[in-house]
Amino acid sequence: LRYFNIDRDKQSIIPFIRAAQKYNPELTFWTSPWCPPSWMKITGDYPVLSSKFNHMPEKMNYILYGNVNDKVDPDEMKLVGRRGDKFPRQLATTDYFIQDPRYLQAYANYFCKFIDAYKEQGVNIDMVIYQNEAYSYTPYPGCAWTAEGTVRFNRDYLGPTLRQKHPEVKLYLGTFNTNRVDYVQKIASDTKLQEYVSGMAFQWEGRESLPVLRKEHPEWNYMCSESECGRGSFDWGAGEHTFELMNHYLGNGCNEYTFWNFILADNGESPWGWKQNALIRVDSKARTFTYTPEYFAVKHYSHFITKGSQVVAYKAQGDDRMPVLVSRTPEGKYVVVAGNFKDEVSPLVVKIGEKSLSAELAAHSYNTFVMK
Repeated sequence: LRYFNIDRDKQSIIPFIRAAQKYNPELTFWTSPWCPPSWMKITGDYPVLSSKFNHMPEKMNYILYGNVNDKVDPDEMKLVGRRGDKFPRQLATTDYFIQDPRYLQAYANYFCKFIDAYKEQGVNIDMVIYQNEAYSYTPYPGCAWTAEGTVRFNRDYLGPTLRQKHPEVKLYLGTFNTNRVDYVQKIASDTKLQEYVSGMAFQWEGRESLPVLRKEHPEWNYMCSESECGRGSFDWGAGEHTFELMNHYLGNGCNEYTFWNFILADNGESPWGWKQNALIRVDSKARTFTYTPEYFAVKHYSHFITKGSQVVAYKAQGDDRMPVLVSRTPEGKYVVVAGNFKDEVSPLVVKIGEKSLSAELAAHSYNTFVMK
């Protein structure tokens, strides 16, 4: 680790953060790696699987499941269509991180060096997550972990090292992007690991696991660690989907919601050939920007539901296509955030004690009402 540095971060990420801090000095920061350093992985490379977008030999793919005859569905990880009832369809049987105590401890120390380096830049990390999407077996930077490897690293290395060197920094489990609830439960049920954990982070198919784990562990905090990033449509339908996602996560006890793509240029295409959405879209040729429908969907929650508010009622989007969330602000006001994603006007009736709200919601609309 003598060569550790954040020189690359200083080129753009740190200046971007400092610019944001001017507008909101109370910003908090959490970190989750896409990939450990390649020299810490059994493959010595950054991806999990080979593809035309990287240089990993295809013959290395057998490592994921430990059987040369097991093939990975190349479409399973793409942001197109539904990915099936279970995600991933088959779980990794191999930890891509080297399960050697020297490497595991070095990686825990690596986290602390990162925290120290950012603190020197005026950015205080207050929470870490060991891995971004450990259940996405990707051609881009990633790392597959088994449940046993996950528990081992967090329980025996990262948790104790953070407590010793950075007791002010919280440890969350995640990011869980799998709906295999039993697998997540297996990790969360380790009693020694629980001593170090403050919360859990869910995204994508992990949204299905959230209600179960929150019920089993009400003592922890919960967050949406990545809003779904769509397919580069930048349209109203993408905004409605994000609106419904925020309704789900906040309604099921999350007190933080993170957006992966805050701002993208042109058609939002990544170096791996995927087009995605963002809250703000930049036209690189005209040097102009546009607030997308997702931006306004988010604003209905972020502008009116202030820090310290409590969710008091929640209705998921069902067949009626009308998600509703009611929160109470520290000032005692009730904020009703509701969507109507049908093709016709629909009535909304909300009763809170002796107070009631009756309104007509326009077709395909986001709505916020403040009740004093």
